Amino acid sequence: MRMHHVMQTKLADSANALSPVRMSAQGRGMDDGVGEAVGGGELDRLRQDREALNRLVARREDFYRGVLESLGEGVLITNADSVIVYANRRMEELTGWSPSELVGRVSYEVLSPPELHGLMRERLQERLGGRGEEYENELVRRDGVRSWIQVRAVPYRDDAGRILGTIGTLSCIQRRKELERENDRLREVLGEQRRTIVGTSPALMKVLEQVRLVGPTDASVLLLGESGTGKELVAQAVHEAGARATGPLVRVNCASVPRELFESEFFGHARGAFTGAVRDRPGRFELADRGTLFLDEVGEIPLELQAKLLRVLQEGTLERVGEERTRRVDVRVVAATNRDLRACVRAGRFREDLYYRLSVFPIELPPLRERREDIPLLAAHFLRESATRIGVRGLRLGRSQLAQLQAHDWPGNVRELQNVIERAVIGAREGGVVIPLPDRGPSGRAAVMERASGPEPGDAVAPGVLDDLRRRERDLMRSALKASGGRIHGPDGAAARLGMRSTTFASRVRRWGLRSDG
Repeated sequence: MRMHHVMQTKLADSANALSPVRMSAQGRGMDDGVGEAVGGGELDRLRQDREALNRLVARREDFYRGVLESLGEGVLITNADSVIVYANRRMEELTGWSPSELVGRVSYEVLSPPELHGLMRERLQERLGGRGEEYENELVRRDGVRSWIQVRAVPYRDDAGRILGTIGTLSCIQRRKELERENDRLREVLGEQRRTIVGTSPALMKVLEQVRLVGPTDASVLLLGESGTGKELVAQAVHEAGARATGPLVRVNCASVPRELFESEFFGHARGAFTGAVRDRPGRFELADRGTLFLDEVGEIPLELQAKLLRVLQEGTLERVGEERTRRVDVRVVAATNRDLRACVRAGRFREDLYYRLSVFPIELPPLRERREDIPLLAAHFLRESATRIGVRGLRLGRSQLAQLQAHDWPGNVRELQNVIERAVIGAREGGVVIPLPDRGPSGRAAVMERASGPEPGDAVAPGVLDDLRRRERDLMRSALKASGGRIHGPDGAAARLGMRSTTFASRVRRWGLRSDG
C-alpha cells in the first residue's frame, strides 16, 4: 500500500515537472516568429536552448514511461475530462483493449459497466475537487467478461494548482472477490446449519464420547448411519473439538455434484481448462486448507475419481484441472454415508484402500428409534425453533402426545421428527393444532398439540376457523368411539386412540352429546 502511494506521488510530481518544461519550450519556440527582432546569435542560442529542453523532456518521458511499463499494475493517465491520454501495456491484459485503442476513450466508460457510468461521473467531479480516491468495481472486458478491479486515483496539477487530470493504478482482485464470496456463502451455510445436538440417551452419549476422543486429532473420521440421524451436526462437533476449529469447515454433498464436474469441484480448475472456465477457481480442498472438509454421501464419488482423492489424502498435494502446478493443502477429512461401504468395496464400486483411509475412526450414529428417550427433548426443541421462526406462540406438547411421538418408529429419524413438528406449527398459524403423523398403524394416528394457556395477544383466529376445528374434533372423537366400541378409558379406549386425557374426552362427549354408534 505504501509503495502505491509513493509511486503515485512520483508520477504526479513527474507530470507536474513535465508541464512547465513543455510550456517553456513552447514559449521559447515562439521566438521563431520574431526572428527579425533579435540578432542572429541570440536566435541560435534560443534554438539550442529549445533543443536541449526538448531532449530533456524526451529523456524524462522515456524514463517515466519505462517505470510505468515495468509496473505489474495497470496505469491510466487522463485529462480533466477523464479522457485517457496514456495507458501502459498491463491495461491490455486487464481490459482486452490495446494502449493505442484506449487513448482517447473516456476512462469510466472503459472501467465500469454502463449502469455505473453516472456514479463514475460523480466520482470524477470529486476528484476534480482535489480529492484522491480508492474504490473497487467490476470491469467489463472487451470480450464481455466481468472481473473485479481495485482503482487508486490521484489528481495532478500545474504550477498554479489547477488540476490537469488524474493518474490511476488498477489491480485485478477477482481471485480475492471469489474467495470472499465463497467465505460468505460458507458462513451463511454454517449459520443455517449450526444446530445443537440434543439428547441425553446412552446411545447419544456414546457418540459424543467418541467425538471427544477423536476431535483433537487429525485422524480421518467416517460417520455411518441412516439418513436423518444428524451426521452433519456430528461432523461439525468433530471439527470444533480440535485445533482446526478456527479454520474453515467446508461441506460437500457428493450426491449433488454432477459426475463431469467432480474433479473441478474437489481440486479446482485453471482458466481455459474447459468450456465455461473463464477464470481460475480454487476447489473445495483448497478452500478447506488448515480446516476440515466434510464429504457427505461419500459413497457417491465416481470410481475413477477415488484414486485422485486417495492421493490428496495420502500426500496432501493436488493439481487444478488444466494446470501443471502442484499445490499443497493441509485438510482433515470427515466423511459420511448411509451406505454399506464394505458391501460397495466387495462389489467393486468403492476402492478398498480409500475405504480404509477414510475409516481410521468410524462412528456409527444410532437411529431415533434406538434413542426414544431423546424424543421429548428433540420435539420441544424443534417446537421452540419453529414457533419462533414462524411467529406462533403458546404451543406445547402434552404427556400423552409425547408418549405417542415416542411410540412412532420414525424411519426418517430426527429429520422426519423436525419436519412433522414444523408442519404442525405452520398449521397452527391458521388455528390448526394437530401434529400429523404418517398412518403406519396405531402409533401413526394424529397427536394433538395443546395451547399453553389459551389464546395469547397476537394469536389471531380467522372467522369460522374455531367452528371448523370443533367440527373436526367431534368427527375424530365420534370415529374413535365407534372404533373402540364405546369405551373411553383404558389403553384401547377412544381417548388413548386420539392421545387425549380420558377425563377431557369424557367431558366433551357429555357436552356435545356424542354416542358410540356415531
